[in-house]
Amino acid sequence: MTRGLGVLAAAAALAVLGCRAIPAPANGILSLSTVELAAPAVVVGDTMRDSLGNAVPLRLYAFGSGGQADTITDAEPTFIVLDRGAHVTQAGYLVGDSARSTPVRIIGSVGVLQTSAVNVFVTPEPVSIAAPGATTLDTVIFNGADSSASVNFSQGLGVQVTSPGTPSPVGVVGVIVHYAITYAPAPTGSGASGLLVDAAGHPAAADTTDGSGNASLRIRVRPAAPAAQPDSFVVMASAAYRGVPLTGAPIRFVIPVRSVLAASGGTP
Repeated sequence: MTRGLGVLAAAAALAVLGCRAIPAPANGILSLSTVELAAPAVVVGDTMRDSLGNAVPLRLYAFGSGGQADTITDAEPTFIVLDRGAHVTQAGYLVGDSARSTPVRIIGSVGVLQTSAVNVFVTPEPVSIAAPGATTLDTVIFNGADSSASVNFSQGLGVQVTSPGTPSPVGVVGVIVHYAITYAPAPTGSGASGLLVDAAGHPAAADTTDGSGNASLRIRVRPAAPAAQPDSFVVMASAAYRGVPLTGAPIRFVIPVRSVLAASGGTP
């Protein structure tokens, strides 16, 4: 009997709690976005900059109960760098202090709410861009009947971004390299004859350099490409710092293409 009364009492307590209103969030803020970055890296002795070379402060957004439809514009965020290598000014600008082999972690907060950490690389100044390999690639002998065939992809359009070092230049991580097709074979059907893709085959217009300063995209030839007449794609790769192109930019790649039928002497 005592056990039954205990169960009833617990149920009654839950019912009372269920009727109570959920307290409003502090300052009307229910959640925060992640810390938004203008770039994946900051150069030692400089502030973080966007792709145009403009210094841009760290940002985050505070949301009320309506989510992104209820953005709170007067929230004052605080940013903290958890590792040595960079600091944040009172105005919210991230400044690089010393180069690191691992990224620094940054968190943001508003009141008692805190974001998860984001990573930022602190690097030496990127100065040069070059293609470690050939800039005229092997001919893509593509299969126009099978758009997913592996032969429809070119070799990587590889570049490396470096900074002067001793005894040799060092690769710079976190530099965004932009690629653009400046000439493409006229398509035989609708759509483009080819497009730039990343390592996973997804359409892309840029790649970010890895720990060795390397970046690369590829050309994927589409079925709408010319079926018989050999032709070429021309792609330009470029990177900049503070809005000024790096030494060696842009790099011009030529990717010859022809179809399986043309290569075998067949008729499309």
